[in-house]
Amino acid sequence: MISESAIVCQAKPDDPQIVVFGVNSSVVSLNWKTCSGNAGETIRTFSFFRQRPGNIDTEQIASRHANEGFTMIDPFKDKKKYDARLNQELRIFNIEKDDEYIYILEIDYRSSDGAIQKEVFRVTVDVKG
Repeated sequence: MISESAIVCQAKPDDPQIVVFGVNSSVVSLNWKTCSGNAGETIRTFSFFRQRPGNIDTEQIASRHANEGFTMIDPFKDKKKYDARLNQELRIFNIEKDDEYIYILEIDYRSSDGAIQKEVFRVTVDVKG
């Protein structure tokens, strides 16, 4: 059975997110604003990951429970490369030419029938120049 997405974000970052090296590469914000579920659904956690295009492996950047702040995952705890903020914003600092990744926001939630579900949103950061 195919069902429609139960999680909706009122605003999403452009996909692909175009970054011109040396022009807008010092800080890039990926923001999925005001994400919520349908009636009867409860969001449990939000997590950010990154993935190299063409690779199946992902690397977790940060996560948070629904009513808490984000916890940065090693090796990103120093917040020099990434900072995860409330309202599902991931800030990326000092993007280099080889920093092309697919960034993933994963939202785990409990559906109205009690099942644990996952919704995944992806954005590719494309570095030019």
